[in-house]
Amino acid sequence: MGLDDFKQNKDKPFNTLVVAGTLCLVCALVVSTAASALKSFQEANIALDRKKNLLLVAGFTDEAAGGRASIESTYEEYFTATIIDLDTGEEAIEECRAALESYGKTFPDDEDNAKLIAGYDQFKMAGSKNSKVADRVAKKENICNLKSREKFSHVYKVKGESGTVKIYVFPVRGYGLWSMMRGFLAVKPDFQTVEGIVFYDQAETPGLGAEVKSKLFTGEWPGKQIYDDGGEVQIRVIKNADDNHSINALSGATITSNGVTNAMKYWMGPAGFKNYIDRQKSGGEKATSSVTTVVKGANNG
Repeated sequence: MGLDDFKQNKDKPFNTLVVAGTLCLVCALVVSTAASALKSFQEANIALDRKKNLLLVAGFTDEAAGGRASIESTYEEYFTATIIDLDTGEEAIEECRAALESYGKTFPDDEDNAKLIAGYDQFKMAGSKNSKVADRVAKKENICNLKSREKFSHVYKVKGESGTVKIYVFPVRGYGLWSMMRGFLAVKPDFQTVEGIVFYDQAETPGLGAEVKSKLFTGEWPGKQIYDDGGEVQIRVIKNADDNHSINALSGATITSNGVTNAMKYWMGPAGFKNYIDRQKSGGEKATSSVTTVVKGANNG
């Protein structure tokens, strides 16, 4: 069929389908090309946003976290990061490397630990069915609606002026009413006193549960105590908070508030970072992991 025949029969169903199919194909190619081209920029922006929130939770000023150059330079100067085994509480960079290789990710011979830490996506690993990188969460322990939990996690350390660690930052998450709420909890070196908290990723109800990001809510956390005298997690979000373990619940958002409480109980307990905390307190960290790795592009929290 020539062009003239096509013009004469342009209203026929077959010709309509040809035009529509061609248009869809062209649009799909344009969208796919754009998405591929923008992927690196999106990943860079996500990494920058995580760094910004790490600065804010550690008490840096809005000015220090105000622009790309300032965020990058402040993070590089004060923050270090590592990967730990949540089961043992030990730093486990090489163990994580081996587990990732079994998962199918390969590393060039010259790739250093900083690149591995920067590229490690613990949330992606948590969703894996590979038992070397993730564990199923037992039903009775699944208070955060996680289903599965990564074996290896980031831990961030903030250096003071003397070079010693003054703040530890732990990635925490838990399900609220509508969404998985991801955030960072910053604690002092006593691993008992809260320095700050931020929730950088959530989709709770605007004006209600979404206030989990508000300064009114997060401003109550500094100085609160995480554990009781027996080492049990006691920090919680409740109505009419009246002690140094409690934070006032979000008005009209009971389920979101409970989700925050559950996240604290899980991640600061033995299923989360408690093994690491106990090891740090006892000075029992294995000697081979005493070198801290500076991370210039960590894209996960």
